[in-house]
Amino acid sequence: MSPYTVFMDIDGTLVGESQYPSKRVVETIAKYRAQGHRFFIASGRPLFSATMMADRIGPDLDIICSNGTVTRIGGKVEAQHLSTNALEGIWRVAKKYQLPQYFFTLEKVLYLTPLPAAVSADGKNRIAGEDPHKYVAIDTLEQLRANSGKIINAIAIDPDLEKIARARVEMNALPDVDASSSNIDNIEITAHGVNKATAIMRVCRELNQPLARTMAFGDGSNDLEMLKTVHYGIAMGNANDQVKAATKFHTVDLAHDGVAVALDKFLGSQEQN
Repeated sequence: MSPYTVFMDIDGTLVGESQYPSKRVVETIAKYRAQGHRFFIASGRPLFSATMMADRIGPDLDIICSNGTVTRIGGKVEAQHLSTNALEGIWRVAKKYQLPQYFFTLEKVLYLTPLPAAVSADGKNRIAGEDPHKYVAIDTLEQLRANSGKIINAIAIDPDLEKIARARVEMNALPDVDASSSNIDNIEITAHGVNKATAIMRVCRELNQPLARTMAFGDGSNDLEMLKTVHYGIAMGNANDQVKAATKFHTVDLAHDGVAVALDKFLGSQEQN
């Protein structure tokens, strides 16, 4: 059987509150990797956080992270960056709405306002956890501009859902950025035309992998393009209604090892043919 390349979101797909994948999911992925299938993390998390999660799933796992702006294939890292114009636009919207706004480089997180205490642990994990060494406060637009060429993507998280919805519309109106969401309380920002789907297409060209032999798992709206690009786009049972409505294939939820269940259904059945 020709191998598949499988792309997997992290939060809500591979891990929940514990931040560790289940034993069944780890063992199932290892089984199909041993058969020659290739697996990628495909996450909105920054590289250092996605790497930590990848290591919990299996050794030397390839990575798409920062919502498609960064890839790590066979240990080689490539990144795309937000333009100075994009950074200035994000700054203006974040200041207007007083958003807890975070900007990611490959190693650090620059922030305008600390996260409110009401933000969930899930929200904090989507940024960089609570390691204070990863965070650098910035107070001026000049400081932000000085990091142009290093910043690859951004996220805003706020428990005020009405405010975050208004800000999301304005972020999406900026000419140099795209704004999506992995949860209703956030805005995930990348350079215009860059997302998990475009990264998957780049990866498949580089690996000479036909899209007809691809599969992806996700649960959030920032997974939609990815799920519609691969051959088997599989929505988790805990995915939001938009994701479920847009996908043909569904599996059970995270708590019931949805990734492992679907892998056995799709790859296990082909193994027997």
